[in-house]
Amino acid sequence: MTKLHNGMSVDFETTLVHEMQREPERRYRQVSSKRYLAAEHCREQWQVDNDARHHPRGVRYYGCAAARAVAHAVERPNCIVAGFSALALYGLPYLVEGADTTLLSTTGRNQLAGPCLPTIRRCRISLTTWNVSHRGVPIQVVHPLTAVVQALVQVKRGEHRWKVVAVDGLGPEEVRAVQLIDCVRRFWGFEAAAIEAAARNKVNAAWLRRVLRLSSARADSPKETEMRLLVGVLAARYGYTVEEQVPLIVDGKVVTVFDLAIPELKIAVMYDGEHHSDYKQRNKDASINIKMTLAGWTPARCSSGTMFECLGLIEELMQKSSQRN
Repeated sequence: MTKLHNGMSVDFETTLVHEMQREPERRYRQVSSKRYLAAEHCREQWQVDNDARHHPRGVRYYGCAAARAVAHAVERPNCIVAGFSALALYGLPYLVEGADTTLLSTTGRNQLAGPCLPTIRRCRISLTTWNVSHRGVPIQVVHPLTAVVQALVQVKRGEHRWKVVAVDGLGPEEVRAVQLIDCVRRFWGFEAAAIEAAARNKVNAAWLRRVLRLSSARADSPKETEMRLLVGVLAARYGYTVEEQVPLIVDGKVVTVFDLAIPELKIAVMYDGEHHSDYKQRNKDASINIKMTLAGWTPARCSSGTMFECLGLIEELMQKSSQRN
């Protein structure tokens, strides 16, 4: 869990290059009015294209969200970094890429973002801000909780979108909002009550209560959030319960912790991220599957590509159990 604090340093692997510092033999991508990233430090083309497909205006961003936020903030030192851009600077590991860089200003006109331009919004109210630094350069950023609320507003308005699965009873904006809240609860330890208090009179209260009720502090990734929501729909349909982070204990030792479990049927649901493709991890997973089976559990292990196949297995097991009963 990341500890956020006023005065923290913001670091990322890529190096911003001023237009006057470019080397003639290298290729660059422009990310702001005067700053560039070396082409090899930019995001991969498939990532850029994927985000652009869901962007409301189809804008392509080759620079990572944190680098773009720094570049625009440095060029506009009187502005405050806000919304998803602030979340990127604070290091949220998911959901920030592909979002417009958002700055708040007390002067000037509103401006809509483009490939090398930030969204600038007039802000007439006083906001609590933190100062962060990148390579010794101070940057004003809205308070983390304020950034979360602003990001929720962006999600609700459809200003920042990413691909999500269809979940019965929920709109895509609600799924995205649950994913966002899951992330800040899991990685920053934010309490649901604190988010609700910060959002008072800024986000529709009934809508927010709904997504907060569906959120969890235990999801390690947005895909795990989707899996939990989808399994929850199945469990409600067939009358079963879903528990999170259930340990498998064999001979007094914790073998693994299930992402989700349906205890009545002893179904263990696990979402495998990219690191599970590692050879050693695959061997470990195979050993865990054997131990689970010996302990009477049915492993329902999936990745992003097999999630719906896994859900089909879970539903089939629920149906068979319901028919027997």
